[in-house]
Amino acid sequence: MQYTQTELINAALSAPDTAPMTLEQIVSQEIEDFRKSPQYAEILTAEEYYKNRSDIQKKQVDIEGRSNCRIEHPIYRRVVDQKVRYLLSRPWSVSTENKQYGDALTALFDNEFRRKIQRIGKNAIRDGVGWLQPYIDSEGKLCFSVLPYKEVIPLWKRVDELDGFIRFYEQTVFIGQKRKKVGHAEFWNLEGVRRFTDENNDGHYKEIPEEQESHFTYGPQPYNWTSVPLIWLRYNEEELPLLRFIKELVDDYNWQTSVTADVLRDIAKFIYVLRNYGGEDLGQFLVELKKHLAIRVDGDGGVDKLQADINVDAVLSFLDKQRRDLYDFASAVDTKDPDLGNASGKAIGFRYMDLDADCADLGAELQAAFLRMKPFLDTWLQMKGAGDFRSETFDIQFNMDMPVDETEIIANINSSASLLSKRTLLENHPWVKDVDAELAAIKKQWDQEMKNYGKDLFSDDDDGGDPGGDPNQK
Repeated sequence: MQYTQTELINAALSAPDTAPMTLEQIVSQEIEDFRKSPQYAEILTAEEYYKNRSDIQKKQVDIEGRSNCRIEHPIYRRVVDQKVRYLLSRPWSVSTENKQYGDALTALFDNEFRRKIQRIGKNAIRDGVGWLQPYIDSEGKLCFSVLPYKEVIPLWKRVDELDGFIRFYEQTVFIGQKRKKVGHAEFWNLEGVRRFTDENNDGHYKEIPEEQESHFTYGPQPYNWTSVPLIWLRYNEEELPLLRFIKELVDDYNWQTSVTADVLRDIAKFIYVLRNYGGEDLGQFLVELKKHLAIRVDGDGGVDKLQADINVDAVLSFLDKQRRDLYDFASAVDTKDPDLGNASGKAIGFRYMDLDADCADLGAELQAAFLRMKPFLDTWLQMKGAGDFRSETFDIQFNMDMPVDETEIIANINSSASLLSKRTLLENHPWVKDVDAELAAIKKQWDQEMKNYGKDLFSDDDDGGDPGGDPNQK
């Protein structure tokens, strides 16, 4: 009989004595399978490349004494960070029709939260998926924890609906004076969380003999969320890391550079060709050459030397092509392109087109992630007495960091003033960082101007009498 993942877990939870597998066995098996999967290996590889450690470190030479350069280029880190900064480096704003809801969300989305959004954005691009877990801390505050992709095993009910998830990680503990690694695992579902340990770190997890915990406590009361407390952000539908599309180009760029460096280093190492050498062996030849700057030869003997030759210009041209292809297939922008600095506004827009489209797709995924986050936000706000906003909606307005011609944008905004709302115009103005703050400043300035205008209108006027005085006086 075949069982689905969800059926096995439900059977283990409902009837542990008769289930085909216990929950301990399921958790242990899921972790083992995940660690052996190609997906897990790809995650580890992507993280190593982001840390600037690629396959060039495996490069070897067959001849002792030859150079063996292993030159790394942090290109993967550069293109990942470029996308994150392009989409999320500039402040993003909350847009909602309910001002009270908008103020509450803006207070929740503080600088710490925004940094975590940047982190899951980076994790999604680098690893394929970013994970964010909501929780209530000991002080009763709603917080979010960024979970590494390599520590999370999602248990899907449908494509975009979780039944639960398993999180596993290692912790270093000291037993006496000895250091030991202990494995930990957590099984989360709608019923709460169950915890497991692997004391021997051999892959066999045992449940901690305690009652199942709730998702969180608020005051003395335990609660469970109405949804599985895990929010995901996919870089693409297939959950593939960016490295999948550029790994071979990164490897070849590092390889070609390293091999060229080997040749350039070895140019100074001449290859000697001996004719009728009078010595006994090559070792004696090197000793005589070094000690006496001369050697003995027989008859018409002599010494010639061979020198490596390399066309550096051809290598540089090839590397330039590889670099262009790499940024092209990564949907990124090579900021070292010599033509980029002199490009016009339209040309810059064309150069940034792929990056802009890729980040727009990620922005759409982020909007979906915020939608999945909404039940947790609304529940906490209701618990805090801030209001019931479950029927309200909100959007996130991202401020992508493309180099622009500000003069041209401002001119377009001015020409559209009669067609668009003030908020829309401000959201697209390059000088505005916080739309709500700018709207408040405009209103304050307008009120002050109207107040001053009223004062001027009804103040003493030397040429026009006294409009502010008693209207019965002549």
